[in-house]
Amino acid sequence: MPSHVLQRLMIACCCLVWAACQRADNTAPDAAVQAPIPPVDTAALVADGWVTVVGGDTEIRDAYGKTFRPLTDARVVSVIPSATETLFALGMGASVIGVTTNCNYPPQALTVEKVGDFNLNYEKIISLEPSIVVGSKGFTDGAGDVLAAAGIGYFAVSHASFQEIVESTHALGALLGAEDAASVIVGDLNAAIARARRRRGEREAVSVFWAQWTEPLSTVAPGNFHHDLIELAGGRNVAADMSASYGQFSEEQLAARDPAVVLAPGADAVAWVTTRFPASAAVLTGRVYAFSSDESARPGPRLVVALDELSALLYPDAE
Repeated sequence: MPSHVLQRLMIACCCLVWAACQRADNTAPDAAVQAPIPPVDTAALVADGWVTVVGGDTEIRDAYGKTFRPLTDARVVSVIPSATETLFALGMGASVIGVTTNCNYPPQALTVEKVGDFNLNYEKIISLEPSIVVGSKGFTDGAGDVLAAAGIGYFAVSHASFQEIVESTHALGALLGAEDAASVIVGDLNAAIARARRRRGEREAVSVFWAQWTEPLSTVAPGNFHHDLIELAGGRNVAADMSASYGQFSEEQLAARDPAVVLAPGADAVAWVTTRFPASAAVLTGRVYAFSSDESARPGPRLVVALDELSALLYPDAE
């Protein structure tokens, strides 16, 4: 399969996590574009909801509200790439005993025992005797029941927003005794948000459309961390009034809203936008960008890189 097609399929799979059980066509009436779009809160993101300490005892909840106690000498299986990246960034790589074939970062993850891909090999997971399996709300939900029957804990993270990414990172740190490392990751993300805010300064937010897929044309809205990435980078998502966090968006509405910047998932998609919308502001000013990478597709520590790159695209003249 050509690399650009594979790349687009990976991006689509990532985004479909947020589209589960929602309508495919989420385009809102044109009149809705006149309504004010609430901005993402650009104050520092602070994790304060998933970890509590009462009487000296720490209690951690996951994305479903299940409660856990801190683990020692944990044996961890990660079944999503973003969690794998986070676990290694927390300094817990030595505790990771199983990952999927999609977990390709950091390089050390490539040498860890494989437990399937999007289709998990539960027999393999159980044979590794993990003390905890880390998955994602809405994506690997079925794993919880299967593993519970085998007496294995399942901890679900959630990545629907930057705030949930922060909460998930903090919770994993507390669960595995890596609170200080989690604080560093959260601090790095907040530092990137501050850098983006400085680049924008007092200027009006740049209007942005992120074409996650081209045929059919699909994009993101609130409830999807990619929407937060746009807004935190100093952009205004012209599809922010969609009724779901991910879905189809009509070409007619894109033409009518005429964003200053269009992000596309590769060179082929850039060519598609240029051909379909030759008179658009983004095409005429050369601001249709191929913006697609693991850094931007995965809700993990490398979003710092994606945020820096996107804010630089939106405000290239900033110091």
